[in-house]
Amino acid sequence: MSVLSFPRIYFKGYMEWDPCTFNNNDWAAFPTYEPANAALNWPFLATQAVTPSNPQGITKDNFQTTFRPWAISLLDDANPQDNPPNGPGGKRIPAEWNMFGGHGVSFVQYNDLITTIIGGDIGYQKPVTSDPIIGQPVTLNGDGGGGPGRLVDTNPASPWSSQIYFGQFALGGASGLRGPRAFRMHSRWLNPNRIYSEDQVLTAPASSIGVCFQTCIPYEQVAWPTGSASSLITHLQQAAQKPGALGIMVRFTAYVNLYFMNGIFNNYWAQPRTYEELASVLATAWDTWNQSGGKDPSKFFPNPCYSHIVGAVGVWNEGELASVPGGRCLAADVAVSPVGLMATKSKAAPQPERIVGHELKSNAISGVGDPTPLGPVAVNVDYDAKLISLDLSGAMPELGVPGVWPSDLKKVNFGTLAVGVMTNGSFTQIATVDYDHYQQSAYEARAGIIDIPFPDSNTSQLLQNNSIAIQVQGQTALLEQGYTAETDTRGIYLDQNGQTEFQIMVCEQGAPSAGANLLLAQYDSGLNLVPSNSTQFVEFLNGTQSTITVPNGSGGSITTGVAVFEADQNGNVTAAIGALNPGFPVIAFFPYSQSDAQPQPPPNFDFTDDAFYTTVRVLPFDDSLPQEFIDLWNSTGDPAQAWNFIYNNILYVYDMLFNVMLEFVNLGDQQAVENSINGIWNAISADSAAESTYAMPITRDMSAGKRKTLQLWIYLIANSTLEPGLPIPPDTNKGRNKLTVDSIPHGWTPSS
Repeated sequence: MSVLSFPRIYFKGYMEWDPCTFNNNDWAAFPTYEPANAALNWPFLATQAVTPSNPQGITKDNFQTTFRPWAISLLDDANPQDNPPNGPGGKRIPAEWNMFGGHGVSFVQYNDLITTIIGGDIGYQKPVTSDPIIGQPVTLNGDGGGGPGRLVDTNPASPWSSQIYFGQFALGGASGLRGPRAFRMHSRWLNPNRIYSEDQVLTAPASSIGVCFQTCIPYEQVAWPTGSASSLITHLQQAAQKPGALGIMVRFTAYVNLYFMNGIFNNYWAQPRTYEELASVLATAWDTWNQSGGKDPSKFFPNPCYSHIVGAVGVWNEGELASVPGGRCLAADVAVSPVGLMATKSKAAPQPERIVGHELKSNAISGVGDPTPLGPVAVNVDYDAKLISLDLSGAMPELGVPGVWPSDLKKVNFGTLAVGVMTNGSFTQIATVDYDHYQQSAYEARAGIIDIPFPDSNTSQLLQNNSIAIQVQGQTALLEQGYTAETDTRGIYLDQNGQTEFQIMVCEQGAPSAGANLLLAQYDSGLNLVPSNSTQFVEFLNGTQSTITVPNGSGGSITTGVAVFEADQNGNVTAAIGALNPGFPVIAFFPYSQSDAQPQPPPNFDFTDDAFYTTVRVLPFDDSLPQEFIDLWNSTGDPAQAWNFIYNNILYVYDMLFNVMLEFVNLGDQQAVENSINGIWNAISADSAAESTYAMPITRDMSAGKRKTLQLWIYLIANSTLEPGLPIPPDTNKGRNKLTVDSIPHGWTPSS
């Protein structure tokens, strides 16, 4: 099943991530963005840029002149409440490391730093090392195959909700294949311990986080080459059209992330290596812009992050989710130590690992030699072929120092891995995996996949009746999760009064589990269980709903609302939720058998552990905004007031935070916006927001109320009705017609 069956095509290279970081709120010292309302954090900003001549700080009256200079000023990043400081000290800028990011994501193809196909397997011990597609590029593009894909977080201040919107995946050049996006990708298998290091680097904030992405393309949507000379493509096509196959699957893992790499992975003019250098080149960029009267963005530059990647392409089969690595899933059980490294005592007591924003706030280990949890593993057991296939792509950490280039990708040596099963707490070994099979070159050659033949006739029965485990030096490092509950709908957006349904697949030992139970509970953006007597972000609309009381972890209790479901014959549960208040709830899934007691949701949810969940963004409640705009226009007919309303209520936050927009349209310039209404109309549509890589805003945080208000203003502009006394089409009477929420005819566009 999946990329763990045959045939497989392997690729290796690098990924470029180009998010705008200005809305991330990664450090408590810079809470610039008020995410629940998609607004600037005015109370905080009033405490910033305070001078004798500007004692009020940054306000709604002066932000157009005070905000950007403050954003690129070097400030202390320490949180006074952190004692000892939580993370590496030093100065940085409020805009963080990528002020001009456009949220692009693509496989790198730059000079000798390229992402290409490196080989494949058409069967067990049947490698393909010579093929027309080997050495050819792997690409990920935007809508219609143009531009990059887009990286968008459901919650911009979290690392557990990343999504990749894209339009086309392609590999192998003329002899290869390509296909459109059928399923958005979501971050899976987040592992903050991917670099085994005690070092922290200010300019390498999330270097140690590893993550897996997966997508699938239905067979009928794949553009297969005619008469391909590629054995790998031919075998893949043949396998993908067999009974039970649905199409092709693409899975890749990104790890050892690099920041401040301009001039190495690209040819951008600005090549800062520190925050001091970044502040300096940003000042040059803004000086050029300002001195040109807001006309010259030539010095604007992205400062992307880059990841090493390994990946595999295989067959997508029935019963497999499109964006979730499936099979029998193993999660960390006990932290284990490398071999050959003497443990060292840390100077301070180890602190609990925390993720704040997108950044790892404590080092993965306190000292070299310390134990560390391994990342998750997927296992496929092919009983017909008598083969166990392990996906270790996200499991084994690298040595090295965060932020250093060239990266040290040498794998940590945990000695020989023992693969077996657990029976009533007792481990039975089936096979072993030596370090040579998971060290760097072996890992990169086959994307971390290892195939193990059944050693004897008892293997099949052992695997069918017991939980798979992997031991390190006699300790159970990884243990199979009895049940899993996953969804392809990992990023949900709800407007005011909005409702939606989504499907969750419950599996036992990797197979859909008919009749299994599933409990859903709601957590807040800090991954704390939401008490019944506090603000509720969403409500459960189906399932068996109840209120339960669970321990809070400190001697007290929490009362919360849950919903319980029973999986259908295909292992699926359909859950429905409705919006109650703006925010970023996480809906956690807790699967269990009908014979087990109902589980108790923990008070805090750990997304890096054996976690099953979906992320939700309940957008700002702005349904009253269109009527406010209508009342303003109908009472004044004043074009200047209409523009000020649109800018100050909608456009200003994107103008200030997403400065790359200045290269396309200056959102702070009324004339520039009016001249661009055709493109804006298309980019802000609900259809574009749903899946397009050209959506505006790309962050998907514009509410339906704000969208409608902006559309009403565009309608006025397009019909030249911003002169008082002129009619609004189709009315031809003299005198200005009254604008209503229904004034825009169905199907109307600015060019119609």
